[in-house]
Amino acid sequence: MIEEKEFQGYWWLPDNPDKKVGGIASFSPSDGVSLELFSILNEDSEYMGSGNVFRPDFIHGITTSGEKITLENCIRGNYSMSSSQGVSSTNSEYQAISLLSGGHFTDDIHFDRFRAQFPLLTKWTGITGINYSGSVFEGGEVSAGDTFEITYEFPKSITADLDNAELKLIFNADFNMGKVGGASIDEEVYFDIIPTSGDLSYDEGVDYSRTLQDFITLATGKEVQPSTLVGRIERDDQPGYNDVEVLFSTSGDLKLPDSLHPLKANFVLADIVDNFTEVMNNWFSDYEELEPVYNLYFSVQYNSEMYLQNQLLSLTQAIETYHRREIGGQYISDDEFEEFYEDLCDMIPDRFDESFQAHLERGTFKYANEYSLRKRLSELVSEHESIFNELPLDIESSVNKIVNTRNYLTHYDDGITPRADADELHPLILRLTAILETILLSDLGIPEDQILERLQQRYSERARS
Repeated sequence: MIEEKEFQGYWWLPDNPDKKVGGIASFSPSDGVSLELFSILNEDSEYMGSGNVFRPDFIHGITTSGEKITLENCIRGNYSMSSSQGVSSTNSEYQAISLLSGGHFTDDIHFDRFRAQFPLLTKWTGITGINYSGSVFEGGEVSAGDTFEITYEFPKSITADLDNAELKLIFNADFNMGKVGGASIDEEVYFDIIPTSGDLSYDEGVDYSRTLQDFITLATGKEVQPSTLVGRIERDDQPGYNDVEVLFSTSGDLKLPDSLHPLKANFVLADIVDNFTEVMNNWFSDYEELEPVYNLYFSVQYNSEMYLQNQLLSLTQAIETYHRREIGGQYISDDEFEEFYEDLCDMIPDRFDESFQAHLERGTFKYANEYSLRKRLSELVSEHESIFNELPLDIESSVNKIVNTRNYLTHYDDGITPRADADELHPLILRLTAILETILLSDLGIPEDQILERLQQRYSERARS
């Protein structure tokens, strides 16, 4: 996760650079961006002691080390004025949506490329440039004169051509050499998004990073947040880029994973490297088409403290939405149903009050041609039964209880049985998650035998926990 940071320096409004105020900008992933100033930036009476809120689009800053800072989409919160022994002082506080470290911006923010790093990305790729050799590997005791050599060869980047951009997995390493008694190589991997024409807006860069964040979460089966987000701007005077680090609030304080067993992930890079472009294009196109499905699925993955009842409701809604968008699910054709619908509406007795008539016309009758959740679940389970039959979850026989439990949590009708009690919700959530992950992985193009092997490993452990 992006670490907490603090920036001490001077701050001003872009249209009034001569009025600089000392203060401290702070960032934390959970609380976002705040700025505490030892005076105020705007003394306009319209915003002093009135109900009007001062909302500057940008605030510029320069740190004590000379770093350029831009706060974007700001709002002034508290400000106070005090006087003691004839000396007056004013303090003010601001909140901002994001902080950009490395440049001053006064208009729409654009980059030539965008970089994103995530925890587990290096382990997920499973690629290293480190090689070992030497006589010490030949076995036996180590003696004076035996050799041990470490070499490093930078791995080649891996590229996927998307519709409007090139996506690169880039491998890098930092070397730390001590004069005596120590050396280290720290490998890192990151995504670079390079537009095929023009540049990337700030919003486009952030959208790419969020989509890739969800991709790594699905791939590893563990929730991740960005560790670094950087917008890169080509230099005019020399080769290379000016890097602008982008900081904004994430979903909260997560205990991010620091280890990954390749066999416990849904898939790793080695599983898709030969079809990297195809898989990444599938992901981005599916993500756009199935955004509500992914939003519901990841709302559960990124919120481990969500009530189990809400987890079950979100996952069933995600499955229902997926089936409706990807498969359809109507008992008869639209034309047939339209005629049938009109007949149903004509049969409503006039003695029913208007609200009941509207309920039948716009509710019960209007959606009568839609498959039920039970039928949608049964179809999906049947489609992937070769996988589900091998998982230790007994998914097929759980469909009825899943549906009844969803209906009970929606209506709280005690007559709906059989349904899961509170202590039975977790097993149902595991089954729903397995269904969703299976269909999402299948849509990505992951082979069925590979999906089965990985899910067997993961859900055998999760079912025991």
